Amino acid sequence: MSDRLRILAIEPYYGLSHRMFLEGYQRYSRHEVEIWDLPARKWKWRMRGSAFHFAERARGAPTPPNLVFASDFLNLSDWRALCPPAFREVPHVLYFHENQVAYPLADAAPVDYHYGWINLSSALGAERVLFNSSYQRELFLQEVDRVLQRMPDHVPPELVSRLRSKSGVFPVGIDFEPHERLRAERARWSNPEPRILWNHRWEHDKDPDRFVDALLHLERRHAPFRVVICGESFGRMHPAFERALREIEGRVAHIGFLPSADAYREMAAGCDVVVSTARHEFFGVSVVEAVYLGCLPVLPAALSYPEIIPPHLHPLFLYRDDPPFEEFLEHFLLDPPLAYASEVQAAMERYHWRTLAPALDEHLEQVAARAEPVV
Repeated sequence: MSDRLRILAIEPYYGLSHRMFLEGYQRYSRHEVEIWDLPARKWKWRMRGSAFHFAERARGAPTPPNLVFASDFLNLSDWRALCPPAFREVPHVLYFHENQVAYPLADAAPVDYHYGWINLSSALGAERVLFNSSYQRELFLQEVDRVLQRMPDHVPPELVSRLRSKSGVFPVGIDFEPHERLRAERARWSNPEPRILWNHRWEHDKDPDRFVDALLHLERRHAPFRVVICGESFGRMHPAFERALREIEGRVAHIGFLPSADAYREMAAGCDVVVSTARHEFFGVSVVEAVYLGCLPVLPAALSYPEIIPPHLHPLFLYRDDPPFEEFLEHFLLDPPLAYASEVQAAMERYHWRTLAPALDEHLEQVAARAEPVV
């Protein structure tokens, strides 16, 4: 398809990585990308009710798009039932940043299948479904199969195989232009003590307790280090970080969310190692950004991380349980694999929107033309 498409991107939860994703694609795409969004708050109500808002907005829109590109926070089935026919009939692509079918619950949290069911019905109602990693795609399909077994009867046959046949993987694009000055100016491993970055949400699935346990191990071993703890905290101090402030306050160079993107990039660029202790991760935008800025990664050999790090570098940067994580980190700080620093940093360049936008453009062109995309 040679003409520019009019792409309507619908994002009910327009914050942080979701916002960065769409703004980057809008900037680098050769197509006309219009974003309809709602603020990133009250995620459960966004999944339940945002389709009503966007359907009403569509009634006042002068021209329908050629394609709708929606995120997993939209109840796409409700949207298509309620929006005007001219919007309903264009192809729809659903993009999963995360999904509620396979999202881990906090300890003792009650199981609620409702939001996962919204994701499932949305996927069934789309012409094409994209996941940000192979890990998420396979876990989603596996969990859908498991959840469908809870239905007492009349489960449609081949439902999971139909979903698989219309799904693919497309990684998160990042606009690295604001990072490039900092990257060029960075001096590797120049801090008097290695500076460790932990830049994840302060929630149970990122396992901050395990991270703080490792810091306390380093302290007992008299290992040199300083730590920068940021990431979204939702207005509260996690108990693990309260413990860190009590027991190793002198090691903490910074703690707290940095609402300014520029301030965050400056802080990350001043660190040497980015660490994840996640028990759940569908992609890892914060890790990709930090590695692009020059941090060496220390990541689990699981989840989506093996897709981010080139396979031949896995033994250097991905840890398992033997040796234990805290010992892996201690050895890493004492003998960092600096000879591979440029290689692992360069590997992140494939996530630049300059590279990915043309590929997503082509993919959406094929969907809009009702062709079968190849991903």
